[in-house]
Amino acid sequence: MFLQWLWISMMIISLLYALVTGNGSSMLQAALQGSADAISLTLQLGAGYLFFCGMMEIVRGTGLQHGISRMLQPLLSRLMPGIGAAAETVAMNLSMNVLGLGNAATPVGMEAMQLLDEECKRNPSVKHDMYMLLILNATSLQLLPTTVLTLRTAAGSADPNVILLPTLACTALSTAVGAGLGMCMRKKEERKQRWL
Repeated sequence: MFLQWLWISMMIISLLYALVTGNGSSMLQAALQGSADAISLTLQLGAGYLFFCGMMEIVRGTGLQHGISRMLQPLLSRLMPGIGAAAETVAMNLSMNVLGLGNAATPVGMEAMQLLDEECKRNPSVKHDMYMLLILNATSLQLLPTTVLTLRTAAGSADPNVILLPTLACTALSTAVGAGLGMCMRKKEERKQRWL
């Protein structure tokens, strides 16, 4: 509610300032141009998402998710030992996040959480795997930050790819710290359970 009033206040103050300074017509032009730019940007972002979501559906259709799951199995078995039947879904979710498709990865992540929740009813220790999946989604290692690349391209950046290495370094660090803290908390909980 506060943000709504904040935005309304900012718009009213801007409108009054434009009218007082005699820039009302240029404000209208800027508003119309901003709307047109927003629609154009939305279409460009949508095209980027459609391309990569289509690629992920091709991966699913060809059965490559089994290969991705096997490739990630050593890492996933270390981070999420009780993952079980949700392994392929988790692998697809993490793969989509690595490609920078956070919005497209959300439905797959929700499906993985549902599978883990069902497993948690049989094995309560799986709750830590659910926490780890949440951590990995929140920190999201990104080899290819698709959304940011699309935004930079749409804005006319001379070199939109210049952010690849810094993004990889930052997301690798955040994922490593998050996963490390998650594993420490799991071990702490396991030690606590042994004492009970």
